[in-house]
Amino acid sequence: MTLVQAWLNAIRLRTLPLAAAAILLPSGILALQGLAQGQVVLHALWTAFLLQILSNLANDYGDAVSGADRHRIGPARMVASGQITASAMRNAILGVAALALISGVWLLFPLAGFGHPQGDSHGTFWGWLALGIAAVVAAIRYTVGSNPYGYRGLGEVAVLTFFGPVAYVGIFTLHGLTITVWDWIPAIAAGLLAASVLNLNNLRDREQDAQAGKITLAVRLGNRRALLFQTILVMAAVVGLVGYAWARSVPLLWGWSLMAVAYSNLLRKIWQVREPPDYDAFLKPTALYLLVVAMMPWILYWRTMNP
Repeated sequence: MTLVQAWLNAIRLRTLPLAAAAILLPSGILALQGLAQGQVVLHALWTAFLLQILSNLANDYGDAVSGADRHRIGPARMVASGQITASAMRNAILGVAALALISGVWLLFPLAGFGHPQGDSHGTFWGWLALGIAAVVAAIRYTVGSNPYGYRGLGEVAVLTFFGPVAYVGIFTLHGLTITVWDWIPAIAAGLLAASVLNLNNLRDREQDAQAGKITLAVRLGNRRALLFQTILVMAAVVGLVGYAWARSVPLLWGWSLMAVAYSNLLRKIWQVREPPDYDAFLKPTALYLLVVAMMPWILYWRTMNP
């Protein structure tokens, strides 16, 4: 394996659809209303990608240092396998963290109101800057440090929060808009579906994580209850999305209803898994389904613009 291939593996490009979905869903809903700003959306996507890559690199490093990757089932990690040194990975984590912070501050800069007579009268810029810093810290602290929260069963909580409401409300705020009560439904649904990807990943690694002292939520729950949790995450999300679409958009209702059927079929197959390594085959479709859900408003928007 070349060094370039090793770094590409560490970045884990297959996880980027999750970051994309967190931005594309709220911006797509705004696009349907003629309110999305392309430059803001693209910049937010870039920042989300940096945060996801930061999390992946930190996860590779943290699990190697803690020994959680010693008996790993999924794709090989680069530090644990010796393809990338721990010091090189630490430097990469610091570099990507700096890039994510710079990109985030640049993205938030219009909220500061510099040059405006009243400036940032409500502290919007500083509040979102604090959340941005928290996102960077959360990306690193998932598996890195003396007491990483990912080893205490809190990973799904962080994913639900940052991939759902934080990203959703953030996109609205960057467009100068306030989220409505109705919009909390897709905001939370996006977080639930993102959390379902992490839960499925932890289901695959449950036995090895338990041996390594990595106490994920799947380890705490056990296989059957973790499968029930997976079902609750997915079904609560798709029911919420279909309900939102029924109330707000008939065309969107058809697309999200089809995705609800697809998710139900996927859950049926996941429940049939007998060996933990076999969960790995369902990680990619679970993540891609979320991306398709997020792309549905954009597909409707493009069809409207190009009848």
